[in-house]
Amino acid sequence: MIGTLIYVGIFLLALAPGLPLGFALFGRGHAAGWIAGLLLGYVLTALAIWAPIFAGVPSIPAFVAAWIAVAVLAWIARPGTVRAIVELPRWSARDMAALAAVWLLTLAIAVPPFMRAGEIDGAGNARYRAYFTADFVWHTALAVELKKFNSPPRNPYLAHRPIHYYWTYFLLPSTVAGVAPASLAPLDDEQTCLKVNAIGTALLFVSAIFICAWTVLPYAWPVASGVTLAIVAASAEGTFALWRFWQRGVPLSEVRNLNIDAIASWWLHGVRNDGLQRCFWWVPQHSMAYALGLVALAVVNAAGSAAPASAVVISGLALAGSTMMNPFVGAVFSLIWGLAAALDALRSGEIVRRILRLVPAAIPVAAALGWVMLNRMAEGGGSALQFGWLGEARNSPVAVLFLSLGPALIPAVVGLAGGRVGRPTTVVLLAGTALLLTFFARLSVDSAWISFRAGQLFLAAVPALIARGFVATGAWKRIAVVTAVLAVLAGVPTTAIDVYNAQDTSNLSPSPNGPWTILVTPEERAGLDWLRRATPSTAVVQMEPYARERSTWSLIPSFAERRMSAGRPISLLGGTDDDSEYGERSARVRAMYQTHDAGAAWDIARALRIDYIWVDRIEREAYPAGVAKFDTAPTRFSVAFRNREVTVYQVR
Repeated sequence: MIGTLIYVGIFLLALAPGLPLGFALFGRGHAAGWIAGLLLGYVLTALAIWAPIFAGVPSIPAFVAAWIAVAVLAWIARPGTVRAIVELPRWSARDMAALAAVWLLTLAIAVPPFMRAGEIDGAGNARYRAYFTADFVWHTALAVELKKFNSPPRNPYLAHRPIHYYWTYFLLPSTVAGVAPASLAPLDDEQTCLKVNAIGTALLFVSAIFICAWTVLPYAWPVASGVTLAIVAASAEGTFALWRFWQRGVPLSEVRNLNIDAIASWWLHGVRNDGLQRCFWWVPQHSMAYALGLVALAVVNAAGSAAPASAVVISGLALAGSTMMNPFVGAVFSLIWGLAAALDALRSGEIVRRILRLVPAAIPVAAALGWVMLNRMAEGGGSALQFGWLGEARNSPVAVLFLSLGPALIPAVVGLAGGRVGRPTTVVLLAGTALLLTFFARLSVDSAWISFRAGQLFLAAVPALIARGFVATGAWKRIAVVTAVLAVLAGVPTTAIDVYNAQDTSNLSPSPNGPWTILVTPEERAGLDWLRRATPSTAVVQMEPYARERSTWSLIPSFAERRMSAGRPISLLGGTDDDSEYGERSARVRAMYQTHDAGAAWDIARALRIDYIWVDRIEREAYPAGVAKFDTAPTRFSVAFRNREVTVYQVR
């Protein structure tokens, strides 16, 4: 508990360097100034952590010195103004209460699943709900690599390659876990750091959604209601599943065995959208990118193309931070920011002069892109991007749209049509772009990735439009309220079921991708612990990647904290294609386990530079005759660790 509380303090300190910029932008007495400053501070601290690693001198003194340096630079570089650069309407106690209500809702959704992730049951098994293994567990592997302080970090599923993924968000939790002494446990545990970091990020994310909507129309409780609806009632998939079960006589309890926010994909084979609750649990790196982009949009909402030069530069810094967290998301927000500002300049009649004033915002974004390329984060990403009405997007697109996003979409349309308050240009552009991306863009390596991001961008945009309906007058207000009530009735079941399922580690039933709850047995935990204690941090430890499929695909990198020569990661790293390097090397590993010839297996292990070979019940069930050979050739494979379930062989 002490270690966890210390991490909370470190997280808050990490946010502090950006406060001078946030206060200068929106004012110290306004929540927008604090939120913008805290988000910018996260980016500055990430850069402060990266610099010593890149320079090859990672240490606590170096990290602290770099953090102090960026904090001082931010203080010196802040615009020297008495009043806020961008003046917003007064922030009242009512506004603070509305934002606090959204925070409480966020904590109620975010915390329970994290409390159950990795819990140890009475038999000594560590339990992880499926889908935590798809994101949180692999984020553990990424954090493990980052805390080894290689620059660039290595790919834990392809040890001879650097990792091509945007890891900026993970620098803070991984570095804290990497330098913390064991006496401050669980501060030295990357999973604890990741959990606390994700909860803090969720609070920052919903704050940014609130502030962006509030700068469109400063009405506290209508905005809070719009944000609440977008979080808890965005999808009708839960209601659809309950109705279908009732119609077919299936027990309603069977919703425990559904990926409830993916019904449009499972049953209609359409594109996939995830709700904002899944941002809290599984993709905080994207949440941070969204939040920084929303800060930049808030500047346009409040000041338009007439924003002072210093506000333009700070907007550029926020867009740059978004790009560093996720280059694709940063590009989308940069596009929306530029379009919205240009449209405002066009309406002003001073289009040339005002657009020229906006150019400085591009400088930090260009620098961020250069930083991304320097760290080799996005290599190959551009070639994977495809545009057009392709694949799953062609399957029942209207039904899929209204099933997965309808409860948020319809109140947003009502607010857009009937509202007369505020300037919703930015959120309309963001929501419209998100819908276009959902159905007309995808990545060849992961067809669902863009639709996931686009759906969440849409939900981050619509609270302002929903709130606009609540502050309408006459018949439009009544329509907005009725529509919102119906949306809540249709949408809440999805989020309620999802929250329950995400924290339910008692369900051991089979899913399409393995059991709903993954168990790491006491024997496996003992073997993994031995690998962490007894082998070098750079050791290559190989398990069989095909037999495990999507259940324990990241066992060695995430829990043993060791790299593999070959793996099949299910993340954006793109390791499931047989014609990829992942597939080619994984096939060689499979042959190493399959063959009865110890000499041939040894040749493969040496060629792949494997130091240790892992065998547990998975490998024994898949290759009972093949794994027996390891015990027959002690001059090639010596037993380094053994218990009732696990054997680790050292390759001689």
